[in-house]
Amino acid sequence: MPPASLSSPPLPSTSPESSDHQKGPVSREEGPAIFARLRVALALYLEQPGSPDSWTELITARAAASAVIARVPRREIQSALANAGRQLVRELAAAGVYDRAAPAGDRGEAQALVSGGWPGLLAAMLLVPAWQWPNGPRIESVPAWLWPDYVAYLFATPQGFCASGQAEVYAAHYLRRLEELARLAAINRGSTQVRAAVLAYVQAANCIPLYFAEGSLRRHYEARGRLLKAAFAVPAQEEMPPLPRDGRRLRVGFVSRHFSPQTETYCTLPTFEQLDPERFEVLLFVHHGSGTPVENFARGRVSAFHVLPAEFEAQLEVLRAAQLDVVVFGTNVTAVVNEVTRLALYRVAPLQIANNSSCTTTGLPEIDLYISGSLTESAEAPTHFTERLGLLRGPTHAFNYEADQQPPTATWTRAALGLPEDATVFVSAANYFKVIPEMQEAWARLLAAVPGSRLLVHPFNPNWSSEYPIKRFRAGFDRVLTAHGVATDRLVVSTTRFPSRTDVKELLRVGDIYLDSFPFGGVNSLVDPLEIGIPVITWEGTTFRSRMGSALLRSLGLAEFVATDAGSYHAICTGLAGNA
Repeated sequence: MPPASLSSPPLPSTSPESSDHQKGPVSREEGPAIFARLRVALALYLEQPGSPDSWTELITARAAASAVIARVPRREIQSALANAGRQLVRELAAAGVYDRAAPAGDRGEAQALVSGGWPGLLAAMLLVPAWQWPNGPRIESVPAWLWPDYVAYLFATPQGFCASGQAEVYAAHYLRRLEELARLAAINRGSTQVRAAVLAYVQAANCIPLYFAEGSLRRHYEARGRLLKAAFAVPAQEEMPPLPRDGRRLRVGFVSRHFSPQTETYCTLPTFEQLDPERFEVLLFVHHGSGTPVENFARGRVSAFHVLPAEFEAQLEVLRAAQLDVVVFGTNVTAVVNEVTRLALYRVAPLQIANNSSCTTTGLPEIDLYISGSLTESAEAPTHFTERLGLLRGPTHAFNYEADQQPPTATWTRAALGLPEDATVFVSAANYFKVIPEMQEAWARLLAAVPGSRLLVHPFNPNWSSEYPIKRFRAGFDRVLTAHGVATDRLVVSTTRFPSRTDVKELLRVGDIYLDSFPFGGVNSLVDPLEIGIPVITWEGTTFRSRMGSALLRSLGLAEFVATDAGSYHAICTGLAGNA
């Protein structure tokens, strides 16, 4: 049975009558030729993202392809043209085209196209990104056979934001659509169509872009938690009462995807490596063994190390058979849906904890406690979490980078990087995703205010992604610099893929002042400049992700380098730049 409608009116039925946007049948040659033109334009744009001509050609070709799709007869649901249209939407989303602001004319055309039934909707999906189309149809008003494609389109992940304010717009869109899908799933639990839509969300969803909105994300993650329970058909979980402690050690399990060299590993190691073996029995559970030096170090600090079986039900059996008192999920479960995220939906221990590898509240009903720090959280922090908030004194983060430390493979000089010896050099290794347009604007103003200064950034580290749109990043940043009257050669972008963090530190040594990002600040990346003695400027907000760096500085007695707004950030940076 089709799911019950919630409220909004449906699209016109799939009757064969032509809409106003259908101007007769598409010839056998016309559609493929126009779609090929769009793909050529897309390739040119990806090669030359800073060229106005390549963007103009892309949106022109996209409009032509949209017009073709709008003319597909409504009865031809599985036609070659319909399937090609669905594929083109996926390709444009994956290429990051939907990150750019859609032309106003295209947004108006998209709204008009919807009157043409599903071909009009599919044509509109090609024209505008969902998060820039607030009046797009509700899910239940779309034909059910199109739900998986429509949900994937609604939650398509930006490669990066291109204009100030987009992060907030995207987060508002995401919440509205997430709650809409969660309600739909709640009232239609047995619907095959709803299940297909929810699974499409699980496959498409990546919550990383939400991190760059300033406010609390609790409602987002509560709705996500409900959806994930529906997606995996998680039954009601039985409570696991604590076992008596007399005469035995506390059994603590840590669950991670792996213990390979990655930021999550270096943050999790300090939480168990020095636990008293007379009082604690520590067990590690991983999905993937690596045999790396850091994994071998971890093995030597615990009672047992288990590689979980491939089958999910067998994973649950292993964890429950371990009779843990506490389980700590050491992999980030708030970005994409990974193996650890799925396990965290189930009860495997009386006390279940998320550590600081997860960048926000998890929203998962079976997570009882989120561990943070008194300096990392604001007074309003308890309202940001679905879990109880456990605060350690000071910062929440600790690191062990010694377990597999490698010597640097090279050294860097200013001359090698084209940096003047007498220039003030600002430097940042904040990840590409964190360098949102607002941050670029702040750094461009800083360069304009400090004559002759330079900015060296190293944003493409492998901890966040294996691939980045480097050309697009440079082209976008150049536009911002030009708008502020700053020569683009004052920005130096490092694209080197370093073998270890010690090489990153060698690069940072050429700088004078390290710049943290906002509203998602650094913490692992701040350890590098602090270790080599470069002053670090942070920008503190009200959420966990905007207070991690400032917590480190406050714990070191360096509160004078903590800004609380754009004005104080600029003032601290310019003041320090002028103080040799």
